[in-house]
Parts: sequence; C-alpha cells; structure tokens
Amino acid sequence: MSRQRVLFIGGLGRSGTTLIEKLVNEAPETFAVGETVHLWERGVRDQERCGCAERFAECSHWPEVGRLAFGGWDALNLRRAIDLRWSVDRSRRLPQIMAVHRGRTSLQADQLEYLDFMRKVLLASAEHSGADVLLDSSKHLSTAALLALDPELDVRVLHVVRDPRGVAYSWTKAVERPETDGEMMPTYRPSRTALRWVTDNRGFDALAKAGVPTLQLRYEDFLADPVASLQAIGELAGIESLADPTGLSFLDTSNDPVTAKLSTPMHSVAGNPLRFGADDITLRLDDAWRTKLDPKARKTVTRITRPALSRYGYTP
Repeated sequence: MSRQRVLFIGGLGRSGTTLIEKLVNEAPETFAVGETVHLWERGVRDQERCGCAERFAECSHWPEVGRLAFGGWDALNLRRAIDLRWSVDRSRRLPQIMAVHRGRTSLQADQLEYLDFMRKVLLASAEHSGADVLLDSSKHLSTAALLALDPELDVRVLHVVRDPRGVAYSWTKAVERPETDGEMMPTYRPSRTALRWVTDNRGFDALAKAGVPTLQLRYEDFLADPVASLQAIGELAGIESLADPTGLSFLDTSNDPVTAKLSTPMHSVAGNPLRFGADDITLRLDDAWRTKLDPKARKTVTRITRPALSRYGYTP
C-alpha cells in the first residue's frame, strides 16, 4: 500500500515558512492544510477563519474532511483530541519520541491514539482534495517527529532556518490575527526566541540524522534564488511540477526581486496572516531587524545563539 506523502514545513515561527508554503501550494499536486497541530482548537472548537477566508464550518474543504475522517466533526471526541494534543505533542516528550526513531522503544498508547486522530485528518484531506502531496506547516518539531513515525504517512521535512535576530525582532512586533475578531498574535522576549531557535533547529538536525528525509533551507537563500529553492523542494517531496522549471510559471523572474503571481486558494487551518489574500507577492528579503532590533536585544540573541550561528551560515 502506498503511503500518503506529507511535506512537513518545520522551523521556528516567523522564519518564512508561510511564504514558502504559499508558493509550494501553487503546484497542482499539492494541497496546504496549514498548521494541523492547531486544528482541534482554532478550527473545530473556535470556528476561526480558514485560509480561504470562510469560517471553518463554512469552508468548502474542512466540513467534508470531518465527514470522511470521523463521520462529521460532531462525532469527534473533541475534548479528547485537545487533551491529547497538549499531553502528547510537546517538547518534553521529544526524548522518548526520538528513542522510537532510533529503535530503542515503542510509541505509547496516548501517542498512538493522537496519531490516529492526525492520520485520519490528513488522509481525509488528501482524499477530498485529490492531492498527491499534503503541505503541513505545523512547524513544531514534536509534531514532525510523531507524524514521521506513522506507517501510513511518507513524511519529508523542509527545515526552514532564518537569522535568529530577524526571528527575534519579528516576535516582538504586534500583529493582528485576521482569522479572529481583533485578537493579536503573541509576542515573545528576544531571549526566549533565541533559546527556542537553538533547540528547535538542533532538534530538526537530530530528526534528519534519525533518517527522516529532510531539506534544510535558509530563508535568506530562498529569497536570493526562489527558482532553485523551489526546485530543490520539489525534488525532496516528489513534486514534479516544481522540480521542472516549466512548472514555475507563477514566478516572474524578469525583474529583481522576483514576483510571485498566485492563483491557488489556501485552506490552511492556522498560520501567519500571509496565508490570507496577497495574490501578488514580491519576494524581497525582510531584514528590518538590522536597524530596528534594539541593540541590547541583538547582543542578547547573538550571545545565546553564537555556538550555533556558524552551523547555519550566519555571522555574529
């Protein structure tokens, strides 16, 4: 039996993952389901807006997914799904999850139960959309590590890395969540972001060493050469239309910077506000952090991440 291919877009939030997801979603073989780790609360419970701008229950995709996966979202034990998400899909469980990848132990009962929920959603999304490759942009290392253990899923990981000072600056900005009515995205101290940058990126390195097919891609390199980057992503995930230069007609490379002209709606259940609208996107590097990040914060982030900076091609 063939396994369902899933391109898991991982890395610390504000690293450019939604931009990349939006472009890869233009390939006819793909379908973006967004951050499925947040499906149970933001989608099923809170009925937030899907990437298509419709409420979850009014979207053309998600109600049918609920029917195929569970016989309808009303038939789902939602409380159990949420409880499992917060007990199973956590960083503190990573040592045991990685031990499973190394063949030293087996998945525990609650992990298997949670995977059953997630698998049903992903397989139903593939069935309804007809996609060969699903794009899951949950970002979380623990989510990627768990999904990669499911025997019915063929998970390949796109590990996106961005300069930690750019990530830290982005997490200090106040950003509204358009899928809600005025709610704001959280903000975090630069020191917290820096610590997460180190642990998350090294964690994805470990997942690759454990045998999960992985492509590491720097945000800055993606914007410097989006054509070559999308081709590499296509090769990783088996997306033939991206691996072939003729399938990248949505990129206007006649000018610098490159412009993407997008026409495929997204049904991502959660994620960065960029998933809404923005049919024409100029692929320009956002390096405002170089002048706008507080100098003290910049020093703090550099100090915390210094041991790993050169590993990912960055300088102090």
